[in-house]
Amino acid sequence: MASTSIALCTYNGERFLTQQLESLAAQTILPDELIICDDASSDGSLCILEEFAKNAPFIVRIFKNKKNLGYIKNFEKAIGLCRMDIIFLCDQDDYWESRKLDQVLNVFDTEEEVGMVLHGFRKIDLNGDPYIEAEEKYGVNQISANQLDKAFRSNSIEVFLLPHSRAWCGCMTAFRRKFNKIIIPIFPGKGHDDWILKLIAPLSEIRFLPDPLLRYRIHAWNNNSHEVGNKNFKYFLQRFLRRMNALMRGHSKRNFYRLLIARIEESKMRLQHPELLDIYKKYIKFFWRIQARSATRDND
Repeated sequence: MASTSIALCTYNGERFLTQQLESLAAQTILPDELIICDDASSDGSLCILEEFAKNAPFIVRIFKNKKNLGYIKNFEKAIGLCRMDIIFLCDQDDYWESRKLDQVLNVFDTEEEVGMVLHGFRKIDLNGDPYIEAEEKYGVNQISANQLDKAFRSNSIEVFLLPHSRAWCGCMTAFRRKFNKIIIPIFPGKGHDDWILKLIAPLSEIRFLPDPLLRYRIHAWNNNSHEVGNKNFKYFLQRFLRRMNALMRGHSKRNFYRLLIARIEESKMRLQHPELLDIYKKYIKFFWRIQARSATRDND
């Protein structure tokens, strides 16, 4: 069986951290190591982590950032520190079902061509109770993961990347460490999970397991990295300011896809799905036209 690393990033997560750590220790197949990067927490997170490490049934390596890096750079650091064959990304406030490692590793062990595995999830609220909301959207229709066509379950590229790309949370994914050489450094202007998915997808097969192997905690919209809930004026103002700041730093979608293509081509790895590179190139042209029209209006 392939060896496993869990890359856990923490930041002021003391409220839910113990529950998450307990769920990792309760896996039917234990990981080989847990890599933890704490992003300069000011609460009791580090104490919880250090206490857990004393009696954990696997290796725990804790790294403390001297200053806050932000979640993208913190995950980049954690991923780079992983030493085992398969890397599982882990958030501090979720809860893993006990057979998550077992079921995901079974795919990697039986299908060598698979480079990444995604799986279903259940939403929970701050108290751990079911979060009542419409089902996740796949394509045009609103359907649950269990209703996905069998072909989609076995090859999620069609679900998540064709004909339009769809974001997927990193806590629901695992991938082979051999891809680290093209993943790192991570593009700083977009989520690390979207970056990883779109880099690995053209280079390998991707599998989707519909079973809900994770309880995904939903916070108030202004406390989550991915904002949810009622979207008021403050939400749209913050989003606008973030986008302006990103553009000033060169973190546009156009540059995101441009760097994706460059990274894949520089890797010299064999393409499993070359059609995805063609889609990325179309995205670049699309965003170029938008920016060109905007520049024309500004000069009028």
